[in-house]
Amino acid sequence: MKKMLLTLDVEEFDLPLQFNQKISEKEMYETSKKGLVLLLNLLDKYKIKATFFTTANFAKKYPKLIKSLILKKHEIASHGYSHSDSFQTIDQLKKAKKELEKITKFKIKGFRAPRFNIQNINILPGLGFKYDSSLHPTFIPGRYNNFFKSRQIHKIGKIIEIPPSTTPFVRLPLFWLAFKNLGINYAKQTTKFNFLDSKYTMLLFHPWEFTDISKFKVPNYIKKNNGKKLLKILENYILFCLKKGYEFDTVESYLENNKI
Repeated sequence: MKKMLLTLDVEEFDLPLQFNQKISEKEMYETSKKGLVLLLNLLDKYKIKATFFTTANFAKKYPKLIKSLILKKHEIASHGYSHSDSFQTIDQLKKAKKELEKITKFKIKGFRAPRFNIQNINILPGLGFKYDSSLHPTFIPGRYNNFFKSRQIHKIGKIIEIPPSTTPFVRLPLFWLAFKNLGINYAKQTTKFNFLDSKYTMLLFHPWEFTDISKFKVPNYIKKNNGKKLLKILENYILFCLKKGYEFDTVESYLENNKI
């Protein structure tokens, strides 16, 4: 059975700050919250399970919303304490995990570093994490170059690394920017390509993408097809996956069912 692992980085919308644009703390949180609610309505419609990599700051701001994700059988994983922190200290990682477990009443097993800026990956098992999903095995100019990293699930020390999906050979990504800029046909074809040698396809989005962010002075490749347009693209893609018989699952469940 081919599995779809839909993952969402639930974070405060601090993107404008990266482009020297002011945004209030209130608007950072409310933008992400609004997008998360819209996204959840779509997932509920098709009974789709997903994994939400959540910052402790966002979870503390909206604990009832985070608890509702658990009730709907989604997985909560850690996205660090604050998305704006370029470096996650051991104390921050511990504190973030503790805050999420206090809110959800579940053990947090997964971690993804903000902006894939993973450091000291070998400390994660000692903090109680089972898996990491921070190594995107492709090249994103100005961000990272993991082109020659493994595309498959593997161990780094004692931690399980489950990379976001890219296609064989040319490493075409399947994450949010690809959906927004290359379109639904690209997404469908690269998914089929990825399944040639992989049992799972992991996707990555952010809740704030599903709101109207056109007023912010950020690059057009980020603003393109945001809000309702992206919701329609994702719904189209979900219907494609369901028609193909691809089953949506959480990362934790996938690893457990495959005894990884």
